[in-house]
Amino acid sequence: MKFLTNEEVKQAKKNIDVVKPYKTTKEIIFSNVFTFFNGMILVLAFFVATTLRFENLLFVLVIVINTVIGIYQEVKSKNALEKLSLISRAKYKVNRDNKVQEIDIYEIVLGEYLNLNLGDQIPCDGVLIAGEIEVDESLLTGESDNIYKKVNDKLLSGSNIVSGSGLMKVTAVGEDSYINKLAQDSKKFKKYPSKLRDYLNTILKYISFLLVPVAIILYLRGKFIGLDYVDIVLNSAGALVGMIPEGLVLLVSVSLAVSAYKLTKKKVLVQELYCTETLARVDVLCFDKTGTITTGNMNVVAIDELAKEKLSSYLAYFDDENATSRALKKYLRLEKKWHVIKKGAFSSRDKFSYIQVKDEGTYFFGAFEFLNIKEKLASNFEEYKNNGYRILTLAFSKDFIDKPKDTELIGNVVLSDEIKENTKQTFDYFNSQGVDIKIISGDNHKAVLGVAKKAGFNKNALAVDMTKVSDEDFESVVLNNQIFGRVSPNQKEKMVEILQKNGKTVAMSGDGVNDVLALKKADISFGMKEATSAVKSVANIVLLTDDFGVFYNILMEGRRVINNIQKVAALFLTKTFFSISFAILSVIFAMKFPFIPIQFTVISALTIGIPSFFLTFEENKQIVKNNFMKEVLTNASLAGSILVGAVLLVNIFQINSSIAFILALLNGLLMVYRVSLPLNSHKKLLLYLLILGGVLGVCANIFILEKSFVSLTLKDIILLLITFIFVVTLHLLTLKKQVKYDIKK
Repeated sequence: MKFLTNEEVKQAKKNIDVVKPYKTTKEIIFSNVFTFFNGMILVLAFFVATTLRFENLLFVLVIVINTVIGIYQEVKSKNALEKLSLISRAKYKVNRDNKVQEIDIYEIVLGEYLNLNLGDQIPCDGVLIAGEIEVDESLLTGESDNIYKKVNDKLLSGSNIVSGSGLMKVTAVGEDSYINKLAQDSKKFKKYPSKLRDYLNTILKYISFLLVPVAIILYLRGKFIGLDYVDIVLNSAGALVGMIPEGLVLLVSVSLAVSAYKLTKKKVLVQELYCTETLARVDVLCFDKTGTITTGNMNVVAIDELAKEKLSSYLAYFDDENATSRALKKYLRLEKKWHVIKKGAFSSRDKFSYIQVKDEGTYFFGAFEFLNIKEKLASNFEEYKNNGYRILTLAFSKDFIDKPKDTELIGNVVLSDEIKENTKQTFDYFNSQGVDIKIISGDNHKAVLGVAKKAGFNKNALAVDMTKVSDEDFESVVLNNQIFGRVSPNQKEKMVEILQKNGKTVAMSGDGVNDVLALKKADISFGMKEATSAVKSVANIVLLTDDFGVFYNILMEGRRVINNIQKVAALFLTKTFFSISFAILSVIFAMKFPFIPIQFTVISALTIGIPSFFLTFEENKQIVKNNFMKEVLTNASLAGSILVGAVLLVNIFQINSSIAFILALLNGLLMVYRVSLPLNSHKKLLLYLLILGGVLGVCANIFILEKSFVSLTLKDIILLLITFIFVVTLHLLTLKKQVKYDIKK
């Protein structure tokens, strides 16, 4: 056996990953500060400052506060995720200083002697110097066929060990390894698919397109009607500040970051921020039995005496670290007694392992139905299967073969899975929410059905043996059944693909190498606590707890994020819709824009900034509806149109300018009321405080901005009452219509 010395380890190059999974603090600050909208705000601030009306620069302070809060929350979340990521990192066994040590992936050095076992993801490039293994290079090449590696064969980082074990000498680490070169050739941070982000990007694209031409038109219009420089700048800035939903993107990123941070408290590592959103949209959950609804631990329940004797030698020649091997090695007293000619490790494709013994023949150990045994499985073992136990069989052939043919039964082993807590409650909840659950496993379908029923799954569910399903029937079987056994890795991937093709948003959980292809294909993927390094590397979310109920927590976080952002986005876009509409109308009809920047800042703070901050982080467990754009744009255009109509009346009748300010506050507070429904004590308190703030804002507008109280004429009072009734009535009518629509839906 070969070993590195401590001195060689100190001098060797370490396996430092050049592509980080999370943005650095510097990158977070940069991405929050240097945005298109912040740039526009600074340009507007510069022009407003040249008027020497510095009170109108208050909107800059609001942007600074929002940005600081955003940076703080993202950095806080990043630090929490990185700490949790340290816990979830895979450990590797290496030969150092005449002993086998377990180290972190980033402690591996060039020239390291690395022990490879089933389920490992190869962390560096190297050469196999002992043993035989089967690797899956699909993460690198896209080819799903497994490749057998023998001594002196090259191994690439990013490959997954699907069978066998061996010793590898590391030849490339860090930026020199194959997987890191691939990562550097692609984008550093890949964007995870997100409807929410796509919706926001669409909205912001059109707003960005309108900003510059509207600014130019407002300036030219001011010059044309003879306004002085101060009036042109303040009126134009008021309109443009209103068009910019500066806090919306920030609020989304902060909300997702806080969501990820909250989930760390539940021992959930979110590796893609937008994953919580995707889970909220999931309508099919695919669970692998082992490690998901079971703990991954197994216990020996019964074993035939002859099988017990033979397996004591058989298992001594394998270094497998899977749950079955651990349970048997704990139960048996292993001793090497045979002269082994050749052996083959367990493969998820073949469902068996084998050993060729000199002067005897070949022993096969695996699933009964894959060993080509002459006789049938005894009825008592069939009963075990039906009750959710796992049956493994030892068979023998006098021939020296590597595929079982006409083998003789030696004996069976009965193993039981440990069921996780909260499984029944979690199954029941997802069923009540219209989320279809499918249990997919490589084990015997009857055993899977038995375990599922033990875990509280639907008692009327039927189990399907996927080895007997034809290509023609495959799609209908997948769509119309819930429990599937003897599923190959390629079939798992194909099942996910079929569900997606039929309009489903699919979540997939797993813990073994045989789940990797399906995890990559799914819309969102979960790696379980005891998952292999290969699974953790591709999973969007890694669970560091055995609590099955944590799926509920993740779903609720996703719902909270989407539903609350859908509500507050309407607040932001009301101001944008009004500003764009009125800016265009003011150019066409030569009307004066009714607000200067400081007035719009007060309106924004009371009707957008403060309420959106609180509403975004409240609990919201409602089922997510696929009408984000429709609802947001409908509410925003409605409230924006009401405000445009009210302010048009003020302009047409040439009345007191304070009325426009009052109407804007009223309209905004009514929108806050709409999106706050249903009300609770906290929301009521928030509304009362906002109304109080509105009263103080009106007083400040009268006595500070306008310097003195200007008494309202009878015409002013009548028009204010008419517009007040008009605004309130429209909101109430449309609100009733919306409620009826939601009930109907």
